[in-house]
Amino acid sequence: MKKAIKAASLGAFALAGMMGAAAPSAATELRFAVGSPPNSLGDKAANHFKEKLEEYSGGETTVKVYPLSLLNLLESNNGIRDGIADIATVLWPYFLTEYPETNLIAEAASMSELLEGDRQQATLAYLGAMIEYVAMHCPECTAEAKAQNQVFLGGLGTSSYVLQCMKPVTSYEDLQGLRVRAGGAWWSRWLTGMGASPVSLSINETFEGLNQGILDCTASNPGDMTQFGFIDVISDVTVGVPGSSFAFAMADINLDTWQSLDEEQRGHVLRAAAALSGDGIMAYFHDGRENIEEKAPERGIEIHQADEDLLAKSREWIAADLDALAASYEERFGIENAKGKLEDLRKLVDEWMPRMEGIDDREALAEVLWENVYSKLDLKTYGM
Repeated sequence: MKKAIKAASLGAFALAGMMGAAAPSAATELRFAVGSPPNSLGDKAANHFKEKLEEYSGGETTVKVYPLSLLNLLESNNGIRDGIADIATVLWPYFLTEYPETNLIAEAASMSELLEGDRQQATLAYLGAMIEYVAMHCPECTAEAKAQNQVFLGGLGTSSYVLQCMKPVTSYEDLQGLRVRAGGAWWSRWLTGMGASPVSLSINETFEGLNQGILDCTASNPGDMTQFGFIDVISDVTVGVPGSSFAFAMADINLDTWQSLDEEQRGHVLRAAAALSGDGIMAYFHDGRENIEEKAPERGIEIHQADEDLLAKSREWIAADLDALAASYEERFGIENAKGKLEDLRKLVDEWMPRMEGIDDREALAEVLWENVYSKLDLKTYGM
């Protein structure tokens, strides 16, 4: 009889616990909880995963996607752990104490800004290296996920962040005292280092913050301009700063679910995970490029390039911050040899640079990720 998986409700899990059952019971469908709304980039990436998994498995394993209905982004970590969903998105920076080793790697995304050459290629190189590092070279990251009853599947990251503002901002002087929404600790530090005032607001509150004059700018990826409606209120966009990428797990899978799959099924899931990462990452890049090159100018929004002085100050600050990052994580979380881990990550980024040359569609990116990461995972031992 064909073997598959079912994610149970909390009540069913409680009953299973009383009966001594540790793993989900057999069924044919995986439940994928996406913490973003229908038709968002996350929802589309999850549905691409669904299509590819059903294709690779010949329909033996199916997926039902729940966009912003089963778990929100704050609930996702515990939701996978408790079996409310089989698969869900986990934004690592939301769970610093649970994922310090993984967040060290995610917060080092700014190293892509120090690479010479094409910006897209540099960011893609970091994201490929991040996925490889977390999946293949970081037993501490694996242990963090396992402690949450999870296995890492699909990594994702945004294109390089830009400033989306209510007035022109091109220089270091322009930034002084500006109230700018920061979407994470790194951007908050960068804004402070550049003389601006970081404001902590959720992404869902940012539109009103701009519209009501609470914010002068938001530091966000270009895709958010249309995803969250900023394009309807901002007047200016500055590219080149602050940079960096928001890296996270687009898909972690419940550990009990993963371990109940046979090796063939795990192989299908990993092949689909490569497609998931390829789709989601490239969607951020394509949407962002379209927003900056076409949609924003059509609305009369001015596109600016950060001036050379601001770019130089930013790069100098990024290099110093990366040096301080390791010491900070060692002190705050007791991570051992954090500096060495960041050096290992940087070596991987350098290896990924030539691999990402000319990559500009989801199929090509998925193939590179499959060839260099997912196909190399041992189906007998990964996540076991």
